[in-house]
Amino acid sequence: HAQISKIKYNYIQNYSFEDGDSGWTVTDLAKANQLYVEDKVTDSLTGEKHLHFWSSAKDSVEFTAQQAVSLPAGDYTFSISIMGGDAGITVIYAYVMADGEIIASAPMKITSYGNWDTGTIESFSVSDGQQVSAGIYVKCSGSGSGAWGKIDDAILNSLN
Repeated sequence: HAQISKIKYNYIQNYSFEDGDSGWTVTDLAKANQLYVEDKVTDSLTGEKHLHFWSSAKDSVEFTAQQAVSLPAGDYTFSISIMGGDAGITVIYAYVMADGEIIASAPMKITSYGNWDTGTIESFSVSDGQQVSAGIYVKCSGSGSGAWGKIDDAILNSLN
């Protein structure tokens, strides 16, 4: 008998930043020194690229990275992963917006190099015609030499 594997459809395009920032809207709210898609396989969760951030000054890391998605009415789950360090006080969360309002979020943290944290929104519902975006909000006060991190693997699947 042949094995059949069912792969859930990921509604996020370019989920692992392999095509640069294509499909993503990255909004720098605090003038980080670096905020770009980096090609460095050793720092990626999967693939060869990820969204990289670094800043030397205190309170200079604050940004969102989000993507508009077209979803039929239904129930969904969303996750995105981050790792980094030197963050100081942080406010980091995965989120889903519908019609411009956050309808679900999941707290995240960065601790040290190679320790990925995945923010997972287990379930959220979308109605017909809602404008939906999913992404991550990152704010780091920075400790000492500033904050840095990597973001990868945004996954939005249907629960139906």
